[in-house]
Amino acid sequence: MRLTFYGGIKEIGGNKILLEDKKTVILLDFGKSYKEAGKYFEEFVNPRAVQGLKDYLELGLLPRKEGFYRQDLIKISGESELTLYEKPKIDAVILSHGHLDHAGYISFLNPEIPVFTAKETLAVLGAFYISRPKNLENEIIEISEREEADFKKRKKKKRAIITVEDQKPFFIKNLKITPIKVDHSVPGASMFLIESSIGSILYSGDFRLSEISEERKKEICSFLRKAKIKIFICEGTRIKEQIILREEKVRQDALEKIKEVKGLVVVDYSIGDVVRFKTLSAIARETKRFFALPYNYFNYLSFLKQNGINAEGFENVALYAKKKISLKKWEKDLIKNSKVVTSEDIAKDKKHYLLALNFYQIQELIDLKINEDCFYLRAITEPHSEEMEISEERFVNWIKHFKMQGLREEIIESGEKKSVFDRAHISGHISGKELAEFIEKIKPEAIIPIHTEFPEEFKNIYKNIIIAEKNETIKI
Repeated sequence: MRLTFYGGIKEIGGNKILLEDKKTVILLDFGKSYKEAGKYFEEFVNPRAVQGLKDYLELGLLPRKEGFYRQDLIKISGESELTLYEKPKIDAVILSHGHLDHAGYISFLNPEIPVFTAKETLAVLGAFYISRPKNLENEIIEISEREEADFKKRKKKKRAIITVEDQKPFFIKNLKITPIKVDHSVPGASMFLIESSIGSILYSGDFRLSEISEERKKEICSFLRKAKIKIFICEGTRIKEQIILREEKVRQDALEKIKEVKGLVVVDYSIGDVVRFKTLSAIARETKRFFALPYNYFNYLSFLKQNGINAEGFENVALYAKKKISLKKWEKDLIKNSKVVTSEDIAKDKKHYLLALNFYQIQELIDLKINEDCFYLRAITEPHSEEMEISEERFVNWIKHFKMQGLREEIIESGEKKSVFDRAHISGHISGKELAEFIEKIKPEAIIPIHTEFPEEFKNIYKNIIIAEKNETIKI
């Protein structure tokens, strides 16, 4: 049994793990590494789509492997080191959830390689495919063959995506695999238990336990303990953190702030986080406000609802139709079929609205007649990169300009005061304290840390830790 780690090593996200066993070859996720991509690219400097795979391979963002990639991208790349085209050498991709740091680079894989994932994850990918730009990195669901220069003439090809059910085993050639539904900040997150030639391999994906019922936690732990796990490939995003946070605390903190606001409440939250949407929607109802969502947020939730996911929390939701020069078909369809509010509607009756706007939509504040009675709530993670910190400073400047509530002063290392957002948020990742307890209950023989900048910290919570290096193959 061989494991090769092409991503997710000493970084948050970018998981790309190749498992070879029993004459079967599978990928555990195939995600985008934002950290690695950020070394070379930014908003207006991007990989050249016209060159296919070339930029990604040259900079090590994709592994240089034959039998992985799309024929059309290999051809336009002109990569002599890769076979022009051959039958895929990958039997399948196991996709843990729909975040792009796990799913994003599936866009480059040969569409004949099937992807196995939860039905909720397929719905998440489908929603994003509609609202995100039609570019090379948004071809997870459907590819647009790039050999034809005119995009209108390009052939479309659906990717083979097969949905799996919680704790119902399935086979990929000679490997038996069981999905285990867990909780994360996007619907459909799953662990996968793989019955290999050396014993059970557990792949965690991304998960947390704080929002799972005690009964369900016991069920998961009992099942995994009985599986006698040989290797646990485990995420450790928050391995150093000991505080256990729960969504109920977010609700309480946000409600305490919002119920005193006399004007408009504007909120920023991660578009994929359905749990956070339900929290904010409930607060809006309790404070007698409509919850207005911009096109992309509204489309995401509507698409999930149409697919039987998250039918709750829509009682007081409206589409915020901002002014645009032209509308895409999906935006026109939303306007036809939804309750719609405009900036003029909200400006006239600010106290009865909670409006979702992220940094890339912040210019809308100009049209809303914002004043000191209005409040901005950031219900999203703190910046964890230099680029995000720069964006955060710009964000703060907007809030200061309109004299909105929602900022507080903090003393930084230099002794100076700095304005920061007064957040209401919990992570979608398990804390180090909970992870230690979980590991003790399931008792794996060994752990390989992934999705963490601090893999060595696992040695403080378990005896047998294998630290992998990027591009390293571990034979077990």
